[in-house]
Formats: sequence, structure tokens, C-alpha cells
Amino acid sequence: MLQRKFDYLDAIAPAAEAPKRPDLRIANDHDAAVASGARTLQSELGRVFAQESTWSVRRTVAIGVVFHLGVFCALGLAAGGALTQFAHH
Repeated sequence: MLQRKFDYLDAIAPAAEAPKRPDLRIANDHDAAVASGARTLQSELGRVFAQESTWSVRRTVAIGVVFHLGVFCALGLAAGGALTQFAHH
């Protein structure tokens, strides 16, 4: 049985010709920043909203309130459903 375990471990061992991993180093001032897709989308949306002259802080707050009310209602419905499941058991 022990021999079989060693055969299994040998089969999953990394190959000797595997490429060497790059050395990690701390970024400095000469390194370029990485722009993720989410960061790019966020900056583009900000640019679009900034170009609209009719966009206001009041509208932004109103949209935020409506969004969060929707999230809290969904969480409340989910919690109510979970409580009814616990009550039946």
C-alpha cells in the first residue's frame, strides 16, 4: 500500500522541465500601473456623467437611495424566506 502511495505522489509531482517562476519584486516609480477593466469602465462612466450638464448631485443621491432600497428589500425578502424555512423545521 505504501508503494502505491509513492507512485501516486510521483505522478503528481511537478515536471523537472517546468518553466522557472519569475522572481517577485516590489514595484517602484518606474513601473507602469495596471488598469483593470473595472477601473477603465468606472473612469469612462465618470467622464460621461461629467459631460452631461443636466446631471446633478441630487439625481445621483436619488439613484443611490433607490438602488439601496432595492437591495435592502431583496435582502428582507430573502431573510423572510429563510425564517419561514427555519420555522417549518
